[in-house]
Amino acid sequence: MSAPPRTCDNLGFLTVIDHPRYGPVGGYLVLTETGRPLEFLCTTPIKQNRAHEIFHGETFRPFLYGEQIGQALLSRSKTEAVFILTDVEPVLAAQDFVKKTLIFVFRPEKTTEASETAQTSQASEETMAHRFEQEHDDALPTCRLENVPGLDIGRWKEVKIGKRTVAVPYRQPVDWDRFVDDIQHVSRTIDIAEPFTRIRLAIEEANKAG
Repeated sequence: MSAPPRTCDNLGFLTVIDHPRYGPVGGYLVLTETGRPLEFLCTTPIKQNRAHEIFHGETFRPFLYGEQIGQALLSRSKTEAVFILTDVEPVLAAQDFVKKTLIFVFRPEKTTEASETAQTSQASEETMAHRFEQEHDDALPTCRLENVPGLDIGRWKEVKIGKRTVAVPYRQPVDWDRFVDDIQHVSRTIDIAEPFTRIRLAIEEANKAG
């Protein structure tokens, strides 16, 4: 299967937060290649189904994050994106249910979701953005996909893009090279890891308001 023709330069960012108070919440943000927001979608907190947990066993997270949450958000989107980026491994399971290419963006090892939430809730947006950029520039990226039961991570091949490490689906060499070129192109104008912080902050604010 050849890579689909590039019809736009918009990027989709898809993630799931396993919030300690609300439960799993998915968010999807579409940006222009210069980082301007075009569309934002999020789920309500997901009440996990105990029967699904039992029957899916260790494969439950790819089912919930990818097949249920990820697929639902992508199907609701009205804005075209050239490809979809995620920073949560089980979300990659959505690749079997959508036509767009899912690309994994590694997080720096020393930046955790919990510390991000605690720090950003007390900081202004300007200060938060500066700290986020500084942490990501100083940290060494993780260079191996987590082994998630029920997800064939061997389908993605890792590559360094500037200061970031990403994993791109590997079908045919010409397709993989093309995807890498596309990511290199957009990474000149936007930090491809930064939008996930926007999504987490937006979800946190939405749940506070609710």
